[in-house]
Formats: sequence, structure tokens, C-alpha cells
Amino acid sequence: MSTLWAASFRHLMRHPAQLALALVGLSVGVATLVAVDIATASAARAFELSMRAVNGAATHEILGGPAGLDEQLYVGLRLHDPEAELAPLVEGYVTVGDRTMQLVGIDPFANPQFEPPGSQSQGPSAALDLAAATKWFTQQGSVLMAANTARELGIGQDQSFSLQVGGHQQRATLIGLANAAPGYESLIMTDIAQAQEWLGLRGQLSRIDVKLPPGEAATDRLRSQLPPGVQLEPAQGRTRQSIDMTAAFTTNLKAMSLLALLVSLLLIYGTVSFAVVQRRRAVGILRALGATAGDILTVVLTEAAGLGLLGAGLGLLLGVSIAHLLVRLVSRTINDLYFAVSVNQTVLPASAVAIALLAGFLTALVGALVPALEAAGGAPQLGLRRSVLESRAVAIAGRLALASLALAIGSATLAASSGRSLLAGFVALFMLLLSVAALTPALLRAGAQAAAKVCARVSPVARLAFGDIAASLSRTGVAVAALGMAIAAMIGVSIMVESFRESLREWLQQTIRADIYVTAPGAGGPERRIDPQLVAQLLGTPGIADYSVSRHASLEVRGENVALDALQPAASSRPGLVFVQGSAQTAWSGLATGAILVSEPLAWRMSLQAGQDLTLPTLSGPRNFRIAGVYREYGNDRGNLMMSLSEYRRLWHDDSITGLGIYLAAHTSPEQAIARLRAKAQGKQALLISSNTRLRALSMDIFERTFVITRVLYWLAAGVAAVGLLSSLLAWELERSREVGLLRALGMTPRGAAVLIEVQAGFMGLMALLAAIPAGLLTALMLIRVINRRAFGWQIDLHLTAAQFGNALLLAVAAALAAGLYPAWRSARAPIADEIRDE
Repeated sequence: MSTLWAASFRHLMRHPAQLALALVGLSVGVATLVAVDIATASAARAFELSMRAVNGAATHEILGGPAGLDEQLYVGLRLHDPEAELAPLVEGYVTVGDRTMQLVGIDPFANPQFEPPGSQSQGPSAALDLAAATKWFTQQGSVLMAANTARELGIGQDQSFSLQVGGHQQRATLIGLANAAPGYESLIMTDIAQAQEWLGLRGQLSRIDVKLPPGEAATDRLRSQLPPGVQLEPAQGRTRQSIDMTAAFTTNLKAMSLLALLVSLLLIYGTVSFAVVQRRRAVGILRALGATAGDILTVVLTEAAGLGLLGAGLGLLLGVSIAHLLVRLVSRTINDLYFAVSVNQTVLPASAVAIALLAGFLTALVGALVPALEAAGGAPQLGLRRSVLESRAVAIAGRLALASLALAIGSATLAASSGRSLLAGFVALFMLLLSVAALTPALLRAGAQAAAKVCARVSPVARLAFGDIAASLSRTGVAVAALGMAIAAMIGVSIMVESFRESLREWLQQTIRADIYVTAPGAGGPERRIDPQLVAQLLGTPGIADYSVSRHASLEVRGENVALDALQPAASSRPGLVFVQGSAQTAWSGLATGAILVSEPLAWRMSLQAGQDLTLPTLSGPRNFRIAGVYREYGNDRGNLMMSLSEYRRLWHDDSITGLGIYLAAHTSPEQAIARLRAKAQGKQALLISSNTRLRALSMDIFERTFVITRVLYWLAAGVAAVGLLSSLLAWELERSREVGLLRALGMTPRGAAVLIEVQAGFMGLMALLAAIPAGLLTALMLIRVINRRAFGWQIDLHLTAAQFGNALLLAVAAALAAGLYPAWRSARAPIADEIRDE
């Protein structure tokens, strides 16, 4: 047995390049998985810590409707139960420089028990010494913020600075620095009365935090004291809801990262398979001398396990480096689409470390299993013959072609029968990609044989080149399969992204119909309101033919925070909604009589249908609303509710206006109208005033930023596939060096030898593309009809362009030719005498 281990060690040391390529491929696959885990976990952790910093030790929250709570409710609850552990809060968003931060109005002495553990050095009241406490209550605009945040913004203690709240400039003074505990970096804390003034919430609270003892009795007792329309909810529920918003987004990222690992599996298979081929003579001799099949199997699998652990360790280190890029991309997308979060620290979950090590180990072990079994199972005398291996490869290719058909049928069956399961959808997608990999070797052999026959009349060398591809399936088949699978995924993702882009562009053209849109700035808090006096002045601007008015708010519906659009539509805006359930006439007439409309993502997620009733919490208590229609929407993957503005104001007593859609009279220039509107708002409120063209462009910019991450991930998968192809080409070139040496001796020039290798590499890239094109189309349909539908609820129209396939062609050929460069250079420079020498 010691002889076997010594032979194994010597072989690995003699082939460092082959070992290095396998490690690079595996480590990149593992690194992609780790980087996505770190990026998503860091964003979720940053948001969770910021919520915990605000909530403290609260167990529950008292919530009102869109307009918040009357502060007299807090007074009444404290008078009714003086020992009650309650803390009032006012929340909104402000902008300091170009940074959006959460403004939290607190009473630091309302209930000290609400400080989180270790509050002596972390909580907001810890920064209030006697002098600061005096300023807190007496000095206008006094605020606290984390020390590191103040340093980044260039604000010193006791320094005044400007912040913007809902388009209004306000002066604030930093009177104290909170400890730089995680979670406080994105917060600005001020007195509750100051926050009410800045946010326009005089006499109102955003919520009341509550600390209740365990058990239902205390919860039921407090709930019985609350007026209609006021809800008592678990404190962690809102945090969990916000993080859950990103679940589908992060699941898609993790699935893309698994693709790189799946490609790595095929790379490991090719590497170990070739290592077995290289040692077939030595293995045959050792078997003839008494080594058992179990001994051979143990040695090969141990090599693979060591390779897997080393690759996983390197992938872990590389993943931490890649994560810094992905954290920025992921956090930017989350800020664009879901909620404001500031990620200043990366989080490496223990689960990510365990998954990385396990994924690398299992990938290497599974990839090496078949070659190990072949090495252990062959008869000693047959192990000396290459023809045996190639005949096995041909037989396996035939069986894999049948397996490909079975995988494709299984994928379609699973997708059709798994209902709404996103996990089943991803399993079906990976089965489809595996079917591409399984079919590619047989397709490569058939294509190479056909090319050899066609070229036989033109050039014997060309016939030899293509015939050698067909005759070396054990080396070429797996590498081309990996490349084909990566290209199929690229085609599928490209078609999905382009289809989504075109569907979104068409939807924006349909929906954004007003000539000019005016909105109050903000991140979705109560500060997003246009001053009532300014609304009247804006609507008096010359050249306005019609306008729509909207109020954006949110409601707790079935335990979820759901966006609500209260709308007073202009006649011209009605064709902007495309209904997927219910007719436009029925929907708009229903909206005018108190019914609601729901967007397609919300209808999908909550299983809602036109004609059903949906219960919403109002100030007078829960009320059922009939759903008059379901409309198409791509702007919010969580979904929206829509109701008439008059009905909203009647039920929630909120007269605020968030946005205006302005329709201009004929021959009125949008640029001139925008200039007049800005002149009217000058010095009163900094509003966002945009033309429909500008608004569509901004929406498309957000879309492009969102899919940058997806492109990064599939390029990483393609990179792993290119490494696999390089490994196989190099191994193949090493094994047939004698054959190339003979051609050189018979008159082939060094340049001709290099071209021969590059032609073979390019042909393999084209065959990978040929297998990938139909699979890519099916992958796109799977992504559009199954994955996106189940993850987000919307329907995307299929759009095909020549660029999608042109990019795939470029990738396939470029990856193959790049992988062939070093083997071609090596073949051209190798001494002829050394290559043809017979031992």
C-alpha cells in the first residue's frame, strides 16, 4: 500500500499545472458560492442590527395606519398603567449630503429598559451627559449619530450641519456621539418633538414600542385597550418581513452561484479522469503485482478529497475577496428595490464556511467517483490499453445521451407538477442544464466524425484533427460538456434579462403616460408629502390640461407590509393599466365605487383573484374590499394595492399628497413647463420634477444595476468552464505529443501545429454552442415561465434578439481559442526528437 501512496504523490508532483488548473476551477466555484452568502448575509445583518438598535428590547409594536398614531394614545396607555413598559417613536428618512439615513425620534428617558443589552456603552441615552441632555431638550435641531458615521460625513461634535427632510432644508447640531455599535451607522437620533416637526407629524407617532412579559394574557390585555384600527404586532415581525422581501432575489443569486460549482464538478471529473489515464500503465502494473481494486479506489478518492479540501480552503479565501465587490452590488440593488441599508461590515456566517468546505469536498469526491471506479474495476492487463478507455467513453456517451433525454423529460415533468415551489423550479432548471452536459459528448463525437469525413477530400491533416477529437472522447467530452452547460446558462439568462428589459420598457411606455411627474423626495417614510399650499400653486401653472394625484402609503395586510397607492386618476392615465384579470371598464368603475385593484405580484403571492374580498385595516377597524381587477406591474415585486384617493382619505383621514402626474396642453413644451414648476417650488420645497422620458430612463438604469450581479455570476461560471477546457486541452496535448511530433517530423511547421490545436479547440467551442442553443432557449423559458413567475409573481413576454446568440457564439469561440493558446504554443515549441522518442 505504501508503494501506491508513493506513486500517487510522485505523479501529483510531476504534474503541477494540471493540479493547479483543477484547484483554480474548484476554488472559483466555491468562492462564488461563498461570496454570494457573505453579500446577502451582510446586507441582512446590517438591516437587522439597525432595526434592533431602534427596537431595543421591545417585544411588540403598536402600529396605526398610514398616518401613524395619535400621541394621546400613548398618554392614555401610560395613565391607565403607569408601570407599562412603553416607548413612543417617530421614524422617517433624511438625507445628509448624498447619504440617506433613518431619522428616529425618541424620548431617551421614557423607558430605560428598552436599551439593548450592554446599553451602558451602546444606547442613545449613553451619549447624553448632563450638558448634552440639556441641549437635547432645549436646543433646536439637536441630534446624535454614530461616531464613525459622523467621521465619514465630516461632522464634528457640537457642529451644525444641513439635512434634507422631504425636500426641506433643516439645520441640525450634533450634540453627542453614540458608540459605534453595529446597527447605529445608518441612524440619526433626535428628540421626538423635533422629529415630529421635521417630518410634519405634529401630534402623531410612527409607533409605540412595547415590552411585554411572556404569555398571551398580557398581550390580550393590552390589545383590548387599543382603539379600532390600531394593531399590536410582534416587534421582530417587521424586521423579518423586510428581510423576507429579498428572499426571492437572494435565492436567484445563490442558484446562479451553484451553477459555477456544478461546472466545477465536471472539471474535477475531467481532471481526475485524465490523471487516471496518465497512470493507466502504472495502475495496471500495480494491479498485476497484487494491488486490490479497493486500494486503487482508496488512493484516487483520497487524492480527490485532498484536492476538494484544498480547493474549498482557497475558495473560501477568494470568496471573501470577491464578496467585497458583491456586497456593494447587492446592497445597491436592495436600496434600489427594497429598503435603505448601509453595509459597513461584511459578515462571514459560520454556515458559509461549513457549506464551502462541504461543497468543495463533495464536489471533488462526486466528480472523482466514476473515474475512480473505472480505475479500480478494470482488469490489470486492460489497464495498459488506451483503446479500452476510449471504447468505454463511447459507450458511456451513448448511455449519457439516453440519460439526457430522461433528464429533460424529468425537468419538464417536475416543472409542470410542482405547483408554486421555487425550490422545485430550480431543481428542474439544473436537471435541464445537466441534460445539456449529458448530451454534449455524443454530439461532439458525431460532429467530429462528420467533419472528418467532409475534410477527408480536402486535407488529410484536417481529417486527422477532427478524427482525433472523436477518438479522444474521454478527454474532450467532459470539458466540452462543462462549456456547453455554462453557455446554455448564459443564453438562458441573457434571453431572460433581455425579455424582462423589453417587457419592462413596454410597461413603462404604457404606464408612465403623464408628461411630467412631481414627487416629494424621501425613502418611503412620512416625509414624502408635497406641501398642500404648493400643490395648488403647481397646478395653477399655465399649460396644464389635466392631472392625476396620488398618495403612497403602506398597510399591514395578512401579516405583511403592503404598498398602497391611493389615486385620483386623470382620464388619460386610465389606459396605463393592463389588466390580467377583469376588464378595464369593470376595474375602473369598481375603483370609483370603493373597490380596490391589486397588482399581479401581490395577487400571485396572496392567491388573490378578481371578484374576491380582501380585508384591510382601517381607522375604524378591519373592512372587506372587493377586488375589481388584477393589473400587470413590474415596479414592485412585492405587489401593490390601489384604491381611489377619496376612499383612502375617508377611511384613513390622511389628506397628504405624494405625487402629481401632469398632462400638458397641446403645443406646451415639457422643458418650459418643468422650468415653470421648479420656479414655483423654488425656496419652498425641493421636489423631484421629471419628464416621462427621464423617469423611464431612471427606471431602466435601476434595472441595469440590478442585473449586473447576475452577469458577474454567469461570467464566473463561464470562466470555470474555460479553465476546464484549458485543463483538458493541455492534458490531451500532453498525451498525444508523440502524434504531433510525428506530424512535425513529416513536414508540419510549428505554426501548422499551433493552428491544428487552435482549430480543434475552436471546433469544440462551436460544438458546445450547438448543444447549448436549444438548451439555452429551454433554460430561458424555464427562467421566465417558472423561476421568475414563482419567485416574483409577474409574467414576462419572451423577446429574442440576434445579440443574445451572438454573445454566446463569441463566448464559446473565445473561451475555446483562449484555452487552446497555451497547448498550441507548447506543441509548436516542443523539440521533435523528444516528442517521438520511444521508451
